[in-house]
Amino acid sequence: MATGTVRGAIAGYHRYFYLIDTAEQNEKLLRMYHEQAFKNNQLREELKKYRRVDEMVTFSPVSLDNAVLAEVAAWDATNIARTMVINRGEEQGLREEMIVLTRLGLVGRLVAVAPNASRVLLITDARSAVDCYVQRTRTRCVVVGQNRKRCDILYLPVNANVKVGDTLISTGLGGVYPAGLPVGRIISLDVGSSKLFFKAEMAPTADLEHLEEVMVIAAPPAIPDELKTEGPVKK
Repeated sequence: MATGTVRGAIAGYHRYFYLIDTAEQNEKLLRMYHEQAFKNNQLREELKKYRRVDEMVTFSPVSLDNAVLAEVAAWDATNIARTMVINRGEEQGLREEMIVLTRLGLVGRLVAVAPNASRVLLITDARSAVDCYVQRTRTRCVVVGQNRKRCDILYLPVNANVKVGDTLISTGLGGVYPAGLPVGRIISLDVGSSKLFFKAEMAPTADLEHLEEVMVIAAPPAIPDELKTEGPVKK
């Protein structure tokens, strides 16, 4: 009887430590699983980032010589302003008025530059204006921000050959933005109260709500003040 009790106790003792060892092994395996899953997720994110950057570099209507790649660091997308902060600045060669874009189109321009960060004024900000033309018909217009996801299209004649879905391209006029950048697509056209111009809206071609990486390029050469002055041409 005593022998059976001792044997039972020994067997229970072994089962106890077996269970402890099994639990420790399971915990170790679970930890390794989570670590591997984390690493795999990091690799997937790096691959996605590489593909996005590769697409930006290989598909652009303007020269990307000396372009600076940057990541979005912060947002200010309120009813008062539409700006964001990127993680590149003066030490990486950035200056105010440089142009920000993605492979899909124009994002905005730099309005403040610190040593290692810069603030971008998005084209959807009410302080932004982009001289554009309709790609299909070359009709001129001006795109201004609404402080929302869309932009207003100004000075688009009601007799112009335009339609919803048409793409707007930057003209390069005014010396602010380079020519040839996709800006957006017309999403609404209405004659409204004006009999001269459409009441129209545009959605940016660049996905401004989900930006992660952008490119920064030099702005066009500034137009001298004397050439901006309107007046009769001197012979």
